[in-house]
Amino acid sequence: MPSTHRWKSLALRLWRVALLALVVMAIRRSHSPAAVELTVDRVHDFFPAAATLISQNGMQAVKDASGITLGHVMQTSPEADDIIGYSGPTNTLIALDSRGKVLGLRILSSGDTTDHLAEVVRERAFFKQFADKKAAELANLQPHAVSGATLTSSAIAEGVLRRLGRSATTSLRFPDAITLDEVKKLEPHAATLREAKAHPGSQEVLDAKGAVIALAVRTAPASDGTVGYKGPSDTFMLMDPSGTTLRGIALRRSYDTEQYVGYVTGDEAFLKTFDGMTTEKIAHIDFNAAGVEGVSGATQTSYGIAEGIRVRAESLLHEEVARSGWWQQIRWRWQDSGHVAILLAAFVMAFTPLRGRAWCRHLHHVLLVVYGGFIAGEMLSQGLLAGWATHGTPWKNAHGLVLLAAVALLGPVFTSKQLYCHHICPHGALQQLLVRRLPWQWSPSRALDKRLSKLPFVLLAFILFSVAWALPVNLNALEPFDAYLFRVAGWASILIAIVGLLWSLFTPLAYCRYGCPTGALFKLLRFTGDGDRFGARDWLAALGVTFVLFLAPG
Repeated sequence: MPSTHRWKSLALRLWRVALLALVVMAIRRSHSPAAVELTVDRVHDFFPAAATLISQNGMQAVKDASGITLGHVMQTSPEADDIIGYSGPTNTLIALDSRGKVLGLRILSSGDTTDHLAEVVRERAFFKQFADKKAAELANLQPHAVSGATLTSSAIAEGVLRRLGRSATTSLRFPDAITLDEVKKLEPHAATLREAKAHPGSQEVLDAKGAVIALAVRTAPASDGTVGYKGPSDTFMLMDPSGTTLRGIALRRSYDTEQYVGYVTGDEAFLKTFDGMTTEKIAHIDFNAAGVEGVSGATQTSYGIAEGIRVRAESLLHEEVARSGWWQQIRWRWQDSGHVAILLAAFVMAFTPLRGRAWCRHLHHVLLVVYGGFIAGEMLSQGLLAGWATHGTPWKNAHGLVLLAAVALLGPVFTSKQLYCHHICPHGALQQLLVRRLPWQWSPSRALDKRLSKLPFVLLAFILFSVAWALPVNLNALEPFDAYLFRVAGWASILIAIVGLLWSLFTPLAYCRYGCPTGALFKLLRFTGDGDRFGARDWLAALGVTFVLFLAPG
């Protein structure tokens, strides 16, 4: 019998976790991110004379009434849809002038919270850091995030840099890709070319048997900003199959003076200067120290070509870093260290006798309010969790916060304790500090208490349906948690926070008991002990999930 009971309790816990997983699956299915259809009206702020938009090389060319190209526009979706900010991705318009420099950025759509996004939009300096720079110039940019909306702004910046990195494989000055005939001049055994996935914009060279024998790379567009005597040049670089060693070069096209270009192409010694060098050596080469000499009569032109090769080698090294394992791409923030410390403190308070000591509880509550609320300001909410359910979690950018959420969701299931509500939530901690601070207290009658206790679950159901049907509801305005970050918070959050705290002075934990939908979610998941059975809450939760699964769009 004890064994049977254990299996039943385990089955009940897994059932509740399965319901949560089904909710996430239903929400994810009903939301399919899509790029916004760009119109001339949307780009007039950047190009007042714009008349038409023409698709071209993965972006859109902006032309005036006479057909002259004024610049180009692109958007970060769908390439950056997997980059999650605080609660979702952001689709950003990028406008480039005719030289390929960034004119400006504009937010087209976002799955992030309204308040965090508004804080980013207000910070004009954030957008200006990208202006008047080419894609190659932004390759090493360390973007400044917006205080109070760090995750949101960091994700926007990462999306812009990723999209510009993709666009950097297409040269506006040298649009023609490398041909097989070009490759055969340096590699006679070349039979076919195919796109190199590890090196965007480059092509793998295959022999007649289909084996990869070389890598065909060109310096454009990385070298588009490198000017010799009168203009930039595009050079073909034949690399070994791994892309780490240069085997030979050939000039493809140049905007420089025709006579000077002829001097360079006729100088065999100069063309063999980099043969056998590794990309790392070329990327860090000092031309004078290495004895690299320019071509007599075309010194500036030849140095411009050499510098273009060096710049492209440098970008190949950046591509190698981008191919590093996911564990090498994880960014550890100071907030993540704080979240880990908060979790450790929560475990100590939940599972040791220290929770019975008043001074220790009060000290812990003060820590949660000061650090968790006013300093870090990253609290679990329906806006956050719904955003993650819709778009995915920011496990690369905010793994401490993701870990916090995992403990909050699974803790009630497998420990029977409300770890987040009782030992982590700053708003709950502040209410704990306010308990019975006034001599006059009010407790609702049993009947009223029963009715009021259902309100968080009703609100939770409303949130589920509004998310599944993509209703225009600001979920963060339904809870008080944004109020701890005054610059980000909306008036609704601040009002709920103030009213809830004032009520808690007269009725202990009033907001937690009668207003918190996030707490209601944890209560639905919680396994309350040996006496727990499949009850009304499970039936109602299953009914709601079934309703969303079968009737929600998607």
